[in-house]
Amino acid sequence: MKTYSLNDIKKTIKEQEGQNINLRAFCGRRGKLVCEGIVDGVYPDVFTIKVFKDGYERKYCYTYAEVLTNSVEISSLV
Repeated sequence: MKTYSLNDIKKTIKEQEGQNINLRAFCGRRGKLVCEGIVDGVYPDVFTIKVFKDGYERKYCYTYAEVLTNSVEISSLV
């Protein structure tokens, strides 16, 4: 099993900026969020994902540490 660092995760997400992705986020007691979106912004400590769901546009913000700890999973649609 390969071990990833925060820099590896940042680089991978930066490469996916502007692309369609599948998002799975575990929200504690509220369950999980599963949807398709676009990697909208990549910043030094966080990244944002734009989601179009039920006729509304929403933005979600996550840290790279959440990806590292598997609280957030991102996979490419391509």
